[in-house]
Amino acid sequence: EKAGFKKINQQPESDEVWMLRENCTKIIYLIGKPGTGKYTIAKELAKFGHIVCDNQLINNPIFSLLNYNGYQNTPIPLFGWNAIAKIRKAVFDFISMERYQDYVLTNCLYEEEGDRECYAQVEAMALKRGSLFVPVKLLISKEENIRRITQPSRRERWKSIDPQDADKEPLISIKHPNILELDVSNLSAIQSADRILEHVHHLPFNLEKKHE
Repeated sequence: EKAGFKKINQQPESDEVWMLRENCTKIIYLIGKPGTGKYTIAKELAKFGHIVCDNQLINNPIFSLLNYNGYQNTPIPLFGWNAIAKIRKAVFDFISMERYQDYVLTNCLYEEEGDRECYAQVEAMALKRGSLFVPVKLLISKEENIRRITQPSRRERWKSIDPQDADKEPLISIKHPNILELDVSNLSAIQSADRILEHVHHLPFNLEKKHE
């Protein structure tokens, strides 16, 4: 009750108490290769009250200082990634303490140690603030990925426009009860956001069970 739960029912057979936490916040984590439409989908989710914290918000202070051109032939130096890691930690620390808003985060995560650590940071952040955590893997065909990633407008936000990024290794594997895998090859951003919201709506995020 001190954590904001209210008793709504008690099971006579087991004495199990069902409690409802009002105003449960959400952390939706959109994960996909560059060019899958993560930011565009996030902006659609923002129309339903989610604050967008995409990976470019964290990366761009450094990318812009390096004048990153969006291709693999201009790699980010190690000290650049170290600076980005510090920015990410500061942003995540802030969201951990700000417990009244719904957030949608985006990132491109592969099956490697650094990316798994980043995923774990977001999951831990959601747990710390008592939020529903919903990881969403955005899948896409190679042809559609190349079409989207090569759009010149992506350069305005220091995004990758390199078609070689469509050939990168598989995305990070995720085992979480709230996971949604969504193929966006033939979906608009609005349709994708609708599918995600429908998935979230059917999750039992605001019912917690507490045993006495």
